[in-house]
Amino acid sequence: MTLTDVVTLLLKDEVEMATIYRRLVKNHGYRGSYASVKRFVRRIKPLKPVGCIRIETAPGREAQVDFGSAGKLRDPKTGKMRQAYFFIMKLSWSRHMYGELVFDQKMGTWIRCHRNAFESFGGVPEEVVIDNLKAAVIKASLEDQTLSIPYKRFAVHYGFLVHPCRPRTPQHKGKSESDVHYVKRAFLAGQEFMDIDDANRKFREWIMNEAGTREHGTTHEAPILRFHETEKAALKPLPLEPFELTVVYHSKVCEFRT
Repeated sequence: MTLTDVVTLLLKDEVEMATIYRRLVKNHGYRGSYASVKRFVRRIKPLKPVGCIRIETAPGREAQVDFGSAGKLRDPKTGKMRQAYFFIMKLSWSRHMYGELVFDQKMGTWIRCHRNAFESFGGVPEEVVIDNLKAAVIKASLEDQTLSIPYKRFAVHYGFLVHPCRPRTPQHKGKSESDVHYVKRAFLAGQEFMDIDDANRKFREWIMNEAGTREHGTTHEAPILRFHETEKAALKPLPLEPFELTVVYHSKVCEFRT
């Protein structure tokens, strides 16, 4: 298979251009420049410009979160293939992110992923912009968003404000929305995993060693460098005790008559 065939197949899988270059170098011994790969890709797949206004925030001010589909992964507990999803939380100033692959988008998973992200960052942002996920928002409209009680309690415990997106306006959290596509193109596309545990190990490595160290297209700096040099110190401290979700079950008591 020629390098042209490899690039064509990777583009068919919607692999991101910088990732195509890295995989050519790592897996196929390519010694050319990234600019050459970029020119070749643009001939095959011309860039479609999209207009938008980017809003920047101060360090420690905001994080954006979202879920994306990760296709099917093997469950190591059962050996069966299951639909999987990836959770991402991105700090808006540094662009450093936390990611985790899971098998559902339930309340417990949503809150656990938030907690893991905060612990990974070593702190909490002032506010979190979320999609209108059922686990977090039980009512969504242009005028009013009603948060679920467990998520509201979680936010109070960690001391952050919650900003749900307006319905059908994903551009309101454009940084995490773009990262959903970035994770699919740069990490998941063209990859094979033994199971979800293997995928999570590789996801963490990719975030730290590739996504975190690349030159970001907007800031022109490495996200993990911006995080450690500036944003980490701007985050609010973690609470003394982590939040534990209490599950309440309702049951009916049967009356026995003698």
